[in-house]
Order: sequence, then C-alpha cells, then structure tokens
Amino acid sequence: MESRAEFAERVKPHLDSLYRTALRMTGEGAAAEDLVQETFLKAYRGFAQFEPGSNFKAWLFTILTHAFINDYRKRSRSPLVTDFAEVEPEGDAETPHFSAEDVERLADRLGDQAKRALDRLPAEHRLVFILSTFEDLSYKEISAALAVPIGTVMSRLFRARAVLRRELADFARQEGYFQEKGDR
Repeated sequence: MESRAEFAERVKPHLDSLYRTALRMTGEGAAAEDLVQETFLKAYRGFAQFEPGSNFKAWLFTILTHAFINDYRKRSRSPLVTDFAEVEPEGDAETPHFSAEDVERLADRLGDQAKRALDRLPAEHRLVFILSTFEDLSYKEISAALAVPIGTVMSRLFRARAVLRRELADFARQEGYFQEKGDR
C-alpha cells in the first residue's frame, strides 16, 4: 500500500480544481466541501488499487463525479426538463458558436445569471459541460469518469452548449461575443 505522504503529495495539485468543480456541481460551498472530503476519503481508501502510470487527475474526477451522482440520487432532486428539440438548429438558421473561452468569459461577466443557467441544465449535461469547459478533461477522460460512451459525452456537451447559448444569447449579443448574420 502507498504511504499517506505519497497520497497527499499526489492530491495536493488537484485540490483547487476539485473544489471548483464540486462548487459548480453543487452550487453551495458547504456541499462542495463535503463532496471533496468524500472524494478524498474514497480516493485514499482506494489508493492501493490506483494503477501507476494512469491519469491521477482523471481518477480523482471519476470519484468526485460518482460521489456527486450518488448524492444527487439520494436526494432525489429532479432537474428542470428542457425540450432539446427546441434548441436544435433548424433548416438554414445559423446558430452562433461559443468557444470554451467565450463561455468562461461570459460566465465571469454574468455571475449569477450564468450560474442559474448552468444550474437549470439536467445534471448529466451540466457535469459533462463542467468537466470539459472548466476542467479541460478530454472526451475520453469524461467518458471514463461517467462510464458512458464518448458519443454520449459529445451529445451531452453539444446539448448543454445549445441550451446555454439560447439562454444567454441576448446578453452575449449586447456584449459583442457574437453578431447576428445581418450585423456583419
């Protein structure tokens, strides 16, 4: 079994990232702290099974994500249902594109409004969006963390972005993040 010191040394660089992600997932500081604490406890207990050479950050995020999902199921909260048929591009309509950097800048500027928009996403879409956009995990790493196919990750990310794009479009236009086709 690996030593406590080695575990602590490997976990230390990921503390802030795990907390930020947990905060985005839960929306509350105390709940985020509890989630991170539970993640560290489970990671420590399973550290002997961690395979050297594997991606430690992805392993930690897998544990964090599973802990969040389990807690979410326990509380039996149901997210608001969004009809994704309404957000799919239709015909020749040009859908504005947000890059990850645009979304981060927009989230910084919007504060509570962006947080509310993220919170309204179904949990499975919000998790994929957070892990991809804010934590820079690859599709493959997210797929492993959530135990879903890569295609599912891509679909959930697309739909999350589409909902956020729709909900935050007016503000983004006002701030110049994108322009309508006729405004160019």
